Amino acid sequence: MARKRARNAKQVSAYIDRKQLSNADRNLLKKFKAALIVSDGMSIEPKVEVAEIAYDKKYKNQIPNLADYLANVFLDDDVVVDTKKSTIRVSKINLKFSPKKEVTSGSGIVINTQVQEEGTTVILNQVLHHNKKFNKPEDIMNDNKGSNNTADKLRDVFKGYDDDKIEEWTHSYYEQQKEFLKKFDSPNWDIFRYDNQSFVKFFETHIRNRVLAREMKPLDLVKKYTEWNPADIWAVYKMNDVKKLIDKNITPKTSNVIELNNLLINLFDDKKLIGLSLKKIAPRQEARLKFVNITPANMKMAEIEKYKSKDIEFVVDNIFEGDAIATTVKFDNGTFKIDIGHAGSRSQAGNLNFNTFIRATPGARGGLAPLVMLMKLLKDKGGSGITFKNDHNKYPVSSEEFNKRTSSKYTTKDFEKYYKVVKPYFKKTQKYNQFEEHITNLYNEGGKGIYIAQTKLMMLHFFHDTLKNNSKNPEFWTDILYLGMKVGKDFAPHAKIS
Repeated sequence: MARKRARNAKQVSAYIDRKQLSNADRNLLKKFKAALIVSDGMSIEPKVEVAEIAYDKKYKNQIPNLADYLANVFLDDDVVVDTKKSTIRVSKINLKFSPKKEVTSGSGIVINTQVQEEGTTVILNQVLHHNKKFNKPEDIMNDNKGSNNTADKLRDVFKGYDDDKIEEWTHSYYEQQKEFLKKFDSPNWDIFRYDNQSFVKFFETHIRNRVLAREMKPLDLVKKYTEWNPADIWAVYKMNDVKKLIDKNITPKTSNVIELNNLLINLFDDKKLIGLSLKKIAPRQEARLKFVNITPANMKMAEIEKYKSKDIEFVVDNIFEGDAIATTVKFDNGTFKIDIGHAGSRSQAGNLNFNTFIRATPGARGGLAPLVMLMKLLKDKGGSGITFKNDHNKYPVSSEEFNKRTSSKYTTKDFEKYYKVVKPYFKKTQKYNQFEEHITNLYNEGGKGIYIAQTKLMMLHFFHDTLKNNSKNPEFWTDILYLGMKVGKDFAPHAKIS
């Protein structure tokens, strides 16, 4: 790269990368540790006095080292560094440095859940077995020296993601380990493994093979591990002892989920096996460790138990408006909520799902309510008045079928009856014939319009059945919350760090 005196932005090279550098320039970069200028390239648009330069976040502390290098390149001693503003002034040009942003679509890059959880295990193992001390979140990635450093271990777990994505999780990892150590600070704790399987995989395979020939009850929950147990990872005290205890107590004679839960509760009580449900911790928020389903007291949540009918709001206008297919039941203005939506892609047929959210949690997810248990709850609370079935195949597939006055599935009169019951909960008023026209138009659009129409009709039917029977019964709606959050005697004991 030729060293030219550059007195204005017009003369600045448009792009710099490693291939364009001479050996002398490369040595200078190495000397000043200015790897950021070549790692991702640097571009400066002509005819501007301020050049915006994006850099990899891990090189932030190296920006001042560029000053001497730039003075050499531009043969100019008038180089001014402002570390607070992340700028370097060279002659009449202000170089403004800012962290590189990911080029993404939608809401951005989502870190794979398994990666997030493995990151937690790295931190806990570093603390419990390698005497690492993290006094603040920054200490995690600053532990970058030696063969057993934490930064490299996390980079290995987050392979394919930049350091800035790891740093999005360091606050959560710091808070998680800090909260865990308050109760379980001992090198005898480890991340549970069984035949080189995680505890989650162990329950999905080992226990199923040994127990489920007798059909676990209620509702065969253990066949779907996540519907019974929300723990992401398990910490175990003196692993070999716990393995022997599990082998002794989990046999083909173990015939129901309650027995299995009682075994886990006893292990919890003895502080030998702890299932951890992990949530991302919001910036500047501290983590809290809460035990769930261990005692009768924590099989309920005080803040949920207090809700009355007046605290519950039904947000259901999307049943008749536009092409949105999400309705919501809010508790305490959204402190908790149930989102009822279309499972899977809008571009194909799908049933309803019931997802719970907690405002205090950054990701806000409480979890999906198991559908078998949800339908049982509907029947228990509504009896013969419940005709809703969460099956899109039971609903019209065309405008002709929707508008039939007689049908083996439904008639238009059925939906008009449902509409009259739900209408008082709409914030906007609309006559049934307008709703009927809207649904007909969606069907006639074809493609995803058909599936949107079906979903709206399913929602209408669901709210007809539930509001008719339980509009003034807060226990029914809070029970759905509990199902999504996996709280209650039918779910496994676990500890939430959130």
